[in-house]
Amino acid sequence: MPFYPVLYSLFLPLIGLYTITINLNWSVYVQKMKKQSIDPFDTILSEAITNPMKRYSFYKAFMDLEIVVIGTVSSDKKTSEPILQLKHIEMNNELVLPVYSSIEKFNQIYRGKYKYIKITTRHLLQLVEPDTPWVLNPGFDISKKIIQEELETLRDGRIFHYFFEELNLEEKQNFLTNRMTEFPQQFLEIISSKLKNFPTIKNAYFTHIYNPSRSSNPIPLIGLTLDQKEESAEELLLHVYNAANENAQQRIEILILAEDLPLTNSIITGTEPFYIRTTIDDLNSMFR
Repeated sequence: MPFYPVLYSLFLPLIGLYTITINLNWSVYVQKMKKQSIDPFDTILSEAITNPMKRYSFYKAFMDLEIVVIGTVSSDKKTSEPILQLKHIEMNNELVLPVYSSIEKFNQIYRGKYKYIKITTRHLLQLVEPDTPWVLNPGFDISKKIIQEELETLRDGRIFHYFFEELNLEEKQNFLTNRMTEFPQQFLEIISSKLKNFPTIKNAYFTHIYNPSRSSNPIPLIGLTLDQKEESAEELLLHVYNAANENAQQRIEILILAEDLPLTNSIITGTEPFYIRTTIDDLNSMFR
């Protein structure tokens, strides 16, 4: 999701962080906001609170969420470097960074008193140090404190791998299936007919690969096994890539499944090849 125009300079590396404590009567706001705020992200957070199987989905959605924070962007007078000025609040004798999942929530709390920045969680984590806790939607019934360990592992991706592995098999399958692009059997048959033009290709496997810490969906992949070492492997990959992606709805990656590649064993043992090269010797062996 793009930055708003005022934030174009936040891509630059030098960031200054300023904190100002704001004391609010949160109990009053909670009473006023209970029936006024409708935010789809509340459902995601509520499910994660009650169901551990939903926490991976929560962190994924939170990373790509455009959040609203109190602050402004200015430039250093001497160096013209941008400075990100964020305001913090004090909750339970602790300084925290309030972040809101919608501009509506932000406006209901601050009522135009403070300037704000809209930015994705992913980008904000790149710009500030994770030494100060965040609170998501403070002042509302459904909120969450995000501690330093969460911020650190959100930034380096470890938290996604951990909670993805915590999913049971059914949850993993449902999560991936809902995000995979379907390729009809007819499409694979067309690819098979094109692979016949490459005699060194023995088998071809179609699968998807997925990195739990990335924001992208599962990536379709065709893995190739060769009956001999291909001297012009790069040229072969380029030809197969062009043939596979000629009419594909989503880009398909091509990979030669070398014996020492960690993915090779899992792909070959867990996937049936959609293409098996047939030679004259193969045909003759059927009658032996």
